[in-house]
Amino acid sequence: MMTGSEIRKKFLDFFKEKGHKIYQSDLLVPKNDPTLLFTGAGMNQFKEQFMGRNIESRRAATSQKCLRTGDLDNVGRTPRHHTFFEMLGNFSFGDYFKKEAIRWAWEFMTEVMEFPKEKLWVSVYHNDSEAYSIWLNEVGVPAGRIVKLGDKDNFWPAEAPEKGPNGPCGPCSEIFYDWGKERGCDRDGCDPACDCGRYVEVWNLVFTELERKPDGTLIPLPNKNIDTGMGLERITSVAQSARTNFGTDLFIPIIDKIRANFDAGEKVIDPEINLIADHIRAAVFTVCDGVSPSNEKRGYVVRKLIRRAFLKGPSGREPFLYALVPVVTKLYSDVYPELEEKRELISAIIMEEEKRFKATLDGAMPVLESMIRDNGENILKGAQIFKLVDTYGMPAEVIIMIAEKRAIKTDMTGFEDLMEARRDESRRGSDITSDFIFQPDFFRNAPKPILSNELPLKAELAFILKQGKEAATLDEGDKAEVILSPQSSLFYSEGGGQAGDKGAIRKEDATMLVLNTYNADGRKVMEVLVQKGSFNLEDKVTLYPDADNKKRTACNHTATHLLQAALRDVLGDHVKQSGSYVDSQRLRFDFTHMKKIEPRDMASIEGLVNRWIEDERQVSIETKPLDEAKKEGVLSFFGEKYGEIVRVVKVGDISKELCGGDHADSSGDIGFFKIVSESSIASGIRRIEALTDQSAKDWLRKKAKLLMEGYYGAGDSAFLSVLVNDVDGLSDAVKAVKALLEGREEITSRYMAFFEKDIEPVFAKMKEYLSELKKKERKSKEADGFNSVREELDKAISRAPAPGETCFLSGVFFDVESSVLKKGIVYAEQKIGSGVIMLGNNSGGTVTLQCSVTKDLAGSKFSARDILGKVVGFIGGGGGGNDAFAQAGGKNADGLLEAIKEAKRVVTGK
Repeated sequence: MMTGSEIRKKFLDFFKEKGHKIYQSDLLVPKNDPTLLFTGAGMNQFKEQFMGRNIESRRAATSQKCLRTGDLDNVGRTPRHHTFFEMLGNFSFGDYFKKEAIRWAWEFMTEVMEFPKEKLWVSVYHNDSEAYSIWLNEVGVPAGRIVKLGDKDNFWPAEAPEKGPNGPCGPCSEIFYDWGKERGCDRDGCDPACDCGRYVEVWNLVFTELERKPDGTLIPLPNKNIDTGMGLERITSVAQSARTNFGTDLFIPIIDKIRANFDAGEKVIDPEINLIADHIRAAVFTVCDGVSPSNEKRGYVVRKLIRRAFLKGPSGREPFLYALVPVVTKLYSDVYPELEEKRELISAIIMEEEKRFKATLDGAMPVLESMIRDNGENILKGAQIFKLVDTYGMPAEVIIMIAEKRAIKTDMTGFEDLMEARRDESRRGSDITSDFIFQPDFFRNAPKPILSNELPLKAELAFILKQGKEAATLDEGDKAEVILSPQSSLFYSEGGGQAGDKGAIRKEDATMLVLNTYNADGRKVMEVLVQKGSFNLEDKVTLYPDADNKKRTACNHTATHLLQAALRDVLGDHVKQSGSYVDSQRLRFDFTHMKKIEPRDMASIEGLVNRWIEDERQVSIETKPLDEAKKEGVLSFFGEKYGEIVRVVKVGDISKELCGGDHADSSGDIGFFKIVSESSIASGIRRIEALTDQSAKDWLRKKAKLLMEGYYGAGDSAFLSVLVNDVDGLSDAVKAVKALLEGREEITSRYMAFFEKDIEPVFAKMKEYLSELKKKERKSKEADGFNSVREELDKAISRAPAPGETCFLSGVFFDVESSVLKKGIVYAEQKIGSGVIMLGNNSGGTVTLQCSVTKDLAGSKFSARDILGKVVGFIGGGGGGNDAFAQAGGKNADGLLEAIKEAKRVVTGK
């Protein structure tokens, strides 16, 4: 039996022999393409080539990772629907056309895969006589096994001739495998147009030969292209005679592992097992490609896949998906080795998401239970379902499932109306929009000038684009995009996480500022603002770089390389770059790491970078073959496409990376490095933002000033004099801070070495002293707060029930400290002697609940932990404790009173 991996290899080898260049799969997250959430087809990475640009080879073939969620509800229930799948494809960019595409497809199916010819059917577009003739007369497929279909089934995009969109399009031809009468409707005349399941489409050949104009007319394209796609999962199921894709070697190891998670007596439903297998595959690949679960765009899709799979798991509702990750990574490690490299990180991210979802369900259940219990109409209204979904994150399918078990109806129409309103709102705010996958090429008429190694550069103004239209002149105040001829290879175009160069273009009596530079199909496009005078096409001009801007950007770029080296040194080799951005003002570095960096580690990382800067390590740049660079252990940015010859940037013996950006000549040029923030931007992805040299010094000055103002609100001299007089051992530090605040260069220079080495201890000592002052202020504030809480409790105690009844004492307060709330509980316990006390506090939308049960009732009659657990969902949070005392926090201030009301009902029954 031929395995899925063997089929993939046979396909690529076959087309390599036919003169195709084999490309690696692109990422699931399309780079530089905001029109797509995920890569959904093999042709996505070749959009430029289909438009006749950046063509390295006119023949290409790939096995492309794809993700689609349009048929999510069918996944697991049908034999062939998936979210993640691999698309085998061969492509021609203005080279071969229908004859070769059809002949090679037939050759692969019948000679390489050795499928019986009589089991194969084909379809053609009903007006495509050329394709019909090739299948019939040249390939030899009998007319009885060739089906003519219309716009919906055999045209790409579907129904484009009538409905659009405008742009490249064309007829297609499909190859079907016939499973036989026993697998279908057994109807005479059954053919691939029937949806009974007898015929499975395995390969689609798209002939992109037309362009749809705005008036609906179809005209021939000057260059005709081929775009084919064959799902690896489908062709594998046919090769292995599996009734469904889930019965192939691409899924069986995953499914076996899933089944092992269920108890022996637990009911296992095949469609649900299939869904888990599909979704965990999708989650593993998307997380590996840099998408972590979140509530926005791509991250939301990953979150939804993980949570849908979690719901279909064992009834105990404990995390289990993370344990499936090694099975998936091992299954694909020969083709996608990065899966094994990131296995532990992927597992950790998925497990964290499972834990979060479990906490969400635990928190939302009390709210749902309350809605069901208080429901007099035997129906959950649309607004209630929407609140559970939108506010508490509870999936609608879980709500429906629980409601059905309780014989409660659900108003899904009302819910969908509210959800659609929310979707409209989201769509209006989304930047993922496109009329068509091919965007207008504003530079199709622009020249591609030769490169020059000169800078400043004498050149000609060769192209002007103003407000999306070609122009011949520019006047003072105009903003535009221009191209010079020749172009300077030394003037950097935005890319690789580095901002484009800035500068000025001048001629006599006229100047325009270059605000940014980017690449458009081999052209350096400069975004400009005319500062003075006017310009015309073909003017002779001179391009000047902003040398200081370029130097500072280069230093920041080199600093990111040192930062990655320090992160790996301190945290471990699991750290890998996930993204970056550098310009002349700052640097940002995203990397893989599961938890917040401890202050001690942060100090070590920053210290290492500054030590390497002080050592003045030499920066060297060389080019070499990619394979040679990989053997040397050079770091690369996962997902970046590299050519056969690469550029290697070394900083002494500290760092060695593939990089095409600008860099300092020596690490010493960086001057000084300061981390200003570290945060999480997604599960398993951290972000560090940092400054260098003068920007870092300016930040330190601002930090000192803010620290002062935060505690005193007074002038510099008052703040500093207090430190000088009151704190031993801070005299030198105060002088340095004073110099920094006042910006006196001679003193700043004198004390800067002190700051570079000991700035954190200085601020720590200052903060320690000032914190003591704050503690005194807080104690005074707590005393005032407790007096206020005590007054309110005395009023409530005066209304306590008569002896013999359970006393439930409650109160809601605003902006009081948690410690004050606890003192209030102790005070109330002493006053009532026996009962349950629940106090809540709302501090700017952050809610705190504390519950206490007196000793005589704790454990025997009531549990503070259980009472709080039944109401914490109302405030959208979580907490813990024991029978005598429990506390929780949340973000839903609107639910505070409802929580206390529910707690009272639990305790008193009223």
